[in-house]
Amino acid sequence: MKKDDGRRREKKNPSADFIEQICTLYDDVYDDREEDSSIGGDDWAPGKTANHTSLATFKKELEDYGYNLSTAKIRKILITGGCWTTERSREVADLYAKYKSVAKVAMELGLSETLVKTYLPYNKVVYDLEEKSGNARRVERWREKRKK
Repeated sequence: MKKDDGRRREKKNPSADFIEQICTLYDDVYDDREEDSSIGGDDWAPGKTANHTSLATFKKELEDYGYNLSTAKIRKILITGGCWTTERSREVADLYAKYKSVAKVAMELGLSETLVKTYLPYNKVVYDLEEKSGNARRVERWREKRKK
């Protein structure tokens, strides 16, 4: 798509592609309501062995593919892709929808704002990807020019 100034604008979203790729590699959907239980999760009890791939195990699998991501970032990506849900993530999402404020959610749950943010999906982009968006490349060029 061309703008009046003649520059080409990209519509490609590397974040969406990356999230889809990570969710495909995870190849599972984790919902703690259905963990080791019948459909609906009515008979679930704490302490049962998990049937899903843990984040720590998945982190090691991703390292084999050349990705070095923290478990918190992996969880956030999986939450964004709709592949991970827990009581905590649902609670954070519900309160965020109600308050529209990370600070209020953190105060309500007695958590740090940083922890609350890890349970919310990405709303814009995943940072520090190898393949950068057009805007990220423009910002990078601007910063380089500014240094000189």
